[in-house]
Parts: sequence; C-alpha cells; structure tokens
Amino acid sequence: MRFLMLILESDTPVREPGPDIVQWVEKHDSSGARLIGERLRPAADVRRVQVRGGETVVTDGPFSESKEFVGGFDVIEAPDLETALAIAAEHPGAHHSTIEVHPFWPTDGPGPAWRPDA
Repeated sequence: MRFLMLILESDTPVREPGPDIVQWVEKHDSSGARLIGERLRPAADVRRVQVRGGETVVTDGPFSESKEFVGGFDVIEAPDLETALAIAAEHPGAHHSTIEVHPFWPTDGPGPAWRPDA
C-alpha cells in the first residue's frame, strides 16, 4: 500500500534534535519502502491555480491563511498504516515539524472513482 507523507513546516519550527535525514533516506531507499521524495521550494514560491468561469486564476504564495506549508514529501510503500506511521515517526521532520500520512486509493482494485457530483 502506498502512502504520501507531507512534511509540514511552520514559520516557527521546533528546534528539537532528531535523526539525520541522509540516514533516514538511505535506510528507507535501501529497504524499498521509500519510492520518491523531495524538498520543496519555500511558500513564497508556491502558486495556486484555479479555473473559474473559463478563466485561469493564479494566486501567488505565501498564503496568509496557512500557518504551515508543505516543505517536502515522500511516497512510501508499506504493508499497512501502522508500518507507515512507524516510518514517518523515524523521519527527522517528525521531530521538528509535522508529518501527515495520506493513504493512496488503490489503483488496482475497487475504490471510489472521482466524480465531480460525488
């Protein structure tokens, strides 16, 4: 099962010592659990795109209503949520930021199809 880990940063991060990111990446890359991951540019470089009434609207970040921003992500493969949460707890971001763990809908079996009217 695949999971998206969003590393949520804040303007006032907690300065708690944590594991080394290079070691975390090497460990989970070599085990096959980590499929991909990247750091993201700062919130000021983010853009939101919406199409309303046939017009494309682009809004520059940062977004004042957000107290946190996505600083990076990892996509991991784990047999279950419990294992995914354990992998997330080992991530350095769990020690100084917040990590959200989002399960993917399976693409090879039943699941709700996205429909605008649903």
